[in-house]
Amino acid sequence: MAYRVNASNWAMPSRSPGSAYAASEYTASELDPNEQENWDDWEREDQYDAEPKCLFCAETFELPEDAFQHCQQVHGFDFLAVKRSLGLDFYKCIRMINYIRKQVQLKPDLANTKEFKLTGDEDFWEDDELLQPVLEDDALLFAFEELEIADDIPEDLLEKETQVDLSNIQPTTEFEKKLLAMLHSADERYSELKSQFEDYQTMVKKTFLDNIIDDTRSERSMSVVSVRTGTGKALEDEGNYYFESYAHNEIHEQMLKDKARTEAYRDFMYENKDVFKDKTVLDVGCGTGILSMFAAKAGAKKVFAVDNSNIVQKAEANIKENGLDNIITVIRGKVEEISLPVAQVDIIVSEWMGYFLLFEAMLDSVLNARNKWLAPNGIMAPSHTRILMAALDDEDLKNDRYNFWDDVYGFKMSAMKGPVINEALVDFIKPHCVMSTVATLKDLYLQQIVTRQLDFKTPFEIEATRDSTVYAFAGWFDTWFTRDGHPIPLSQEAQRVNGETYLTTSPFGEDTHWKQTTFVLEKPIPMKRGSKIRGVFTCHKGTTNPRELECEIQYSIDDSSELHIQSYTLRS
Repeated sequence: MAYRVNASNWAMPSRSPGSAYAASEYTASELDPNEQENWDDWEREDQYDAEPKCLFCAETFELPEDAFQHCQQVHGFDFLAVKRSLGLDFYKCIRMINYIRKQVQLKPDLANTKEFKLTGDEDFWEDDELLQPVLEDDALLFAFEELEIADDIPEDLLEKETQVDLSNIQPTTEFEKKLLAMLHSADERYSELKSQFEDYQTMVKKTFLDNIIDDTRSERSMSVVSVRTGTGKALEDEGNYYFESYAHNEIHEQMLKDKARTEAYRDFMYENKDVFKDKTVLDVGCGTGILSMFAAKAGAKKVFAVDNSNIVQKAEANIKENGLDNIITVIRGKVEEISLPVAQVDIIVSEWMGYFLLFEAMLDSVLNARNKWLAPNGIMAPSHTRILMAALDDEDLKNDRYNFWDDVYGFKMSAMKGPVINEALVDFIKPHCVMSTVATLKDLYLQQIVTRQLDFKTPFEIEATRDSTVYAFAGWFDTWFTRDGHPIPLSQEAQRVNGETYLTTSPFGEDTHWKQTTFVLEKPIPMKRGSKIRGVFTCHKGTTNPRELECEIQYSIDDSSELHIQSYTLRS
């Protein structure tokens, strides 16, 4: 039975035996009825606007305490124990919830974690950007402060069928005295948390929500970019977290630990020191400064490291710690807007590649820098990239992502299949599932290509190498670094030219953080060895968010007149 505190119209939550997390009987709107109109985004009546969602996986629950208990039992993360052991205050709890949510977005594999640990030494605890909700209407942000209050009341008190009004009670028994003391303590704790939560509501509205509306002047507007399409129309990037997502250590750790990626850049610079000696280098999107430091160690006279993320502060510290601050100058800002103290640079290095090569549209900024500053005989590193595609006979992929909805615990959920089949998937594919020749979809010669050519429409032809069934197409990219920056002549089958540095994201190569991109077919294609799939692959920036990619595959089998068309979106 609930214990009611009459003065605040607040109900102590009840809980089931053995559960550390208790349900609340009050709603967010009850915190301050006068604030209701000003907090529309987080408004609730008798229930949460959005079902409480696990911090790690996609599972949702009826009550927040069930979600917290699931986190403890399934993912090994006891929110209340972490809060107490690390002595977390209200705002650090908010940051912790939003930090975990962001990490799951960046690393979907966390959904499978069985033990998630935090030590208190992480960088995010003072990051005020994490006070902004990652999930709209995140019920756990409303509920976490109730956990400790509920947990402080002994089970034997909660199990009794008793209702208490503090304004009238005159304790006569030891039980009533004990209960009254507990309720007074809980009421004081609640008042404190209520005040903190109201302050938090005001802070989020003022600091974040208003900034989204007034993005022309806000810090967050730095992540809104205009990208020119072939028609000259400017598109606004609605993924307002692009630059902010690169401000945290984890994403850089992931990229630096990608040995194939990082060592390709290192090897190109260290094995071609005669090319870099006494040269001026521009590093676009410098991140931690690793490429700039490679360039300096390779003999560059001057390096300009540019990034529009808060990571530049750590880049400066890294560069100074390694005694390279006399060579490397760090510049904060968008490359489209900054100025350099030199008229031109000899070499531009940048790790701009995204999923399926062009996701995130960072190449637009690199080409802008090339047009503004690269000397006539300057070098782009990398100099040449290529997008490739093949057919897969991976039936498990189709079953896991699409056919799953045909039988969900005995129920059909066909309405869920549309969005799944139209989303390009980023994951590792099994090399043995590649059952066709490989087609080149696009060659990008970085010295020559212009922005409008990044949207492309390419005919392709692939041939089945065995009798099988095609369930999906898969795409990846290859990258070359050349000493003079010029494209190198490559045959369809060629991968590497002697003397050049080569990086592949192929399923047949070393794993990289780019993985591969998969386009699942709605209708599988039975194929005989030697049969051919001919078609047209179209790829362009997203119409609403130019950092995303929209793709269309038109194809037919052999000489069949039946044309299949399927569209996909590659989004974050």
